Parts: sequence; C-alpha cells; structure tokens
Amino acid sequence: MAEENIDKLTFEKEDFKFVTAYNVYSSRFEETDDPGEQAYLNELISKLESEEIEYPSFYKLIAETDGESDRRYQYHRVRIEGSRKFAYRRSQQKKDRIKRHKR
Repeated sequence: MAEENIDKLTFEKEDFKFVTAYNVYSSRFEETDDPGEQAYLNELISKLESEEIEYPSFYKLIAETDGESDRRYQYHRVRIEGSRKFAYRRSQQKKDRIKRHKR
C-alpha cells in the first residue's frame, strides 16, 4: 500500500488572526503522519481562508482532531473598560485620602 504524500498549504494572507490560526494548523500538521488527518487539516485551513467557516469553529474542529479540550484554542474577545480622566483622578484622590488617614 503506497502512502500518499500530502503537502502543507501556504497562503499570502497577513491578517493577524489568520496567521495565528495558520501557526496552529502548521504545528498540528507537522505533528501528525496520518495522511487522512493532514488532508482534513488542509481542508479546514482552506475553508478558513475562503471564509466558509469562522475562527471559533476552526479552533473547535482543530481541537477535536486531537481529542483535547477546546479551552486551549478558544477564541474570544475581551472588553476593556476605561474611565474618563476626571473620574480616574477623583477616585485616585479618594484612595489617597483614605490611605493618608489610615496611618
């Protein structure tokens, strides 16, 4: 039985999210010797590049190939909360005042 030689795909996209996903794909591709799994990984990265699937789906499917939890590659956004300069200064003054009188 002759083994098929499956090549790793390359892309010219320079989008940060895609490059990160490609690095995950690349490391997983190099770890496995199974041609079926390599073909599946090629299919996943191709679908991601052509925007047929979204990033969360990609990471979930990648995690399922190894049977590991999808927590490792979970994609999520974090909301950054800020405050206005005036409100920040006021809160700092209050903290300093409390700290000064606790001594």
